[in-house]
Amino acid sequence: MSAQNQVTLIGRLVRDPEVDEVGKDKKYRRANISLAVRNIKKKFKSGEKEINADFIDGIIAWGKQAEFAENYLTKGRMIVVHGELKPDRWKDKENKGHYRLTILANSIQSLDSKKKSA
Repeated sequence: MSAQNQVTLIGRLVRDPEVDEVGKDKKYRRANISLAVRNIKKKFKSGEKEINADFIDGIIAWGKQAEFAENYLTKGRMIVVHGELKPDRWKDKENKGHYRLTILANSIQSLDSKKKSA
């Protein structure tokens, strides 16, 4: 049995999705999404819970998922993202290597019922 590369995140949008058209002839829709995900840590000695948020940038949605993000999602909305981690490596002009992980969103669902206003 092989391991699956799967990620599921539930959180609130930090800002409106940034949607643009890319590729030759600008025919592909891409949305960049930033999410605040609740992080609860329990302190061992006192047993108290500490609630923080982790900010996840670099969630990318394409095609229909990007259109859904553009039409229905706004800052503060609660969503669930199912996707996979994608490593991204590149070199800048000074030939310095860079690395980051992005999340390729396969599915985005709103956990709120509001539609984006025009």
